[in-house]
Amino acid sequence: MIHVDSVTAAVTGLLAGDAVLVSSGFTVQEGEALNGSLSQTPWVGVYPGPLSVDPHTLGGAQPWQAELELMLYVQDGSQHSGQDATRRLSRAQFAVLDVLRRNPTLGDTVLIWTGLDVTPFRRDVQNDNWLFTNEVVLRAQLRA
Repeated sequence: MIHVDSVTAAVTGLLAGDAVLVSSGFTVQEGEALNGSLSQTPWVGVYPGPLSVDPHTLGGAQPWQAELELMLYVQDGSQHSGQDATRRLSRAQFAVLDVLRRNPTLGDTVLIWTGLDVTPFRRDVQNDNWLFTNEVVLRAQLRA
């Protein structure tokens, strides 16, 4: 049985417990509404995505292979400019991806994460506040 909530909780815990992210003031949340406040950045939201299960053997006793996608939304911003917000977001995203790189089994909840895609998601500008968000789609392989 696949418990997707165990994987999202593990990723949230890995990010929230990382010394670099903690010392950088990151807010890490699982399943909450997308952050809309510059004062709460840098921010990361962790959400479950699609789960695909294929009925074939990987070897061993368990005959099912599964792939899970997690959605991570990384945010940062600036009160100075879009260029500053972009640079801050890039540094925040690097810190998040570095935590994932160092934890290929995502806290022993998956066999291994197999890839990720990063896409600009939202660029909000209000009252001289630039709040930028990237979507990270993380793919992981596991057994059912």
